[in-house]
Amino acid sequence: MSSFGALSTLQYVPGDSLLHRLDPRSKYGFAVSYSISLVTSHSLTTCFIYTLIALFLFLLSKLRFYLFWENTRGLLVVLLLFISLQIVLNGVEDAALMTLKMISFILMVTILLSTTPPEKQLEGLRKMLSPLRRFGVKTESCAVMFMIAVIYLPLLLEDLMRIMQAQRVRGPQYGRWNLAWRGRDMIFLLTPLLLTTFRRAERLSDAMESRCFRPGSERTTLYPLKLGRLDIIVLILALLLPFIHINSE
Repeated sequence: MSSFGALSTLQYVPGDSLLHRLDPRSKYGFAVSYSISLVTSHSLTTCFIYTLIALFLFLLSKLRFYLFWENTRGLLVVLLLFISLQIVLNGVEDAALMTLKMISFILMVTILLSTTPPEKQLEGLRKMLSPLRRFGVKTESCAVMFMIAVIYLPLLLEDLMRIMQAQRVRGPQYGRWNLAWRGRDMIFLLTPLLLTTFRRAERLSDAMESRCFRPGSERTTLYPLKLGRLDIIVLILALLLPFIHINSE
């Protein structure tokens, strides 16, 4: 993980943990079941159990809590504002409920994306969406667009931070409440950012064309995905997750 904010949690962190070795399809299935059960839960006890599950999986993935804190501390202000608003409108219990849900969801997304290489994410998503081809859905294009967004959002944020640092070094610093100068600085910020994004997109297009990529065509993989015994256990646990929600409420 890099230190460029919350979007850095979308990046893959190499490792050899148990979660790193799982098939991406089993991780997708568990994450979807977990997220649906978490969102539909209205019990503080159930959400606390889901938070403990997410923390246990985070420890099992051998990811560093320090890096996770460095990359997500920018969300702390938003989280505190949201908690304060919930306390004023709905009370302390609802605020605690929503806080646990947000923390658990962020942890689960971080675990999923940080323990799965981009190429396996793409292949697993493509395999899971393949039944939709019968209904005319272009699953290949959907999977590629999703992976491009996951990979390039942290890079886009990195470019933005680099341009902002360059502007601070080369230009004078005006008052924080000088809206005219801040509006001008935002225009000067967006112009190089858009140019960098277009150049990166052009290089990506050339790279895909040089590798004979065609949307909708069947692709082969060097290491085909295989569901192992542990993946079957994870999928069974994904099916059992909603029963925690039912029994606790």
